[in-house]
Amino acid sequence: MGMATRTLGRSGIQVSPMGFGCWAIGGPYWAGEQPLGWGEVDDEESVRALRRALDLGVTFFDTADIYGAGHSERVLGRALAGRRDEAVIATKFGNLGDEAARQHVGSDTSPDHVAHACEASLRRLGTDHVDLYQLHRRHGGGPAHPRAARRDRPPARAVAGSGRPGGGRRRRAGHASRLITAGE
Repeated sequence: MGMATRTLGRSGIQVSPMGFGCWAIGGPYWAGEQPLGWGEVDDEESVRALRRALDLGVTFFDTADIYGAGHSERVLGRALAGRRDEAVIATKFGNLGDEAARQHVGSDTSPDHVAHACEASLRRLGTDHVDLYQLHRRHGGGPAHPRAARRDRPPARAVAGSGRPGGGRRRRAGHASRLITAGE
């Protein structure tokens, strides 16, 4: 079953008008004692919901490396296994998580951290690329690294790189770091 598509910003990437936000499927995580997640979740139910959304024509899936301290990316990757080419994945970086402890432990928006964060997301998602890579809203506020996000060229351009048929460009993590460091 298909659904109409629209272009994602100026990327040329076609997405469904309805997306699937993956914060809730990350389950519980905390900043110290403060809960940040949605509570307990059933991963099998989450996988079924993600696959059903794809079956119904939803192609845009939004997650972040901090949702469930990485768990959301793992569940999404599992759900999209064997169907990656049908989905557009957006993920975010900038918040640091301890996946084993399910804790938000800080923020890092430095160019040096971008490649590391992207590679970790790629591993959790079980893919070789993400379609949109974004600087995440930072828990606790404070300034971002001065080159981490520029209005005219945000980090999303760094990995929304070449290779997607019909437009859009995807690049891998190392290139993303070099682009941000160079201020491109």
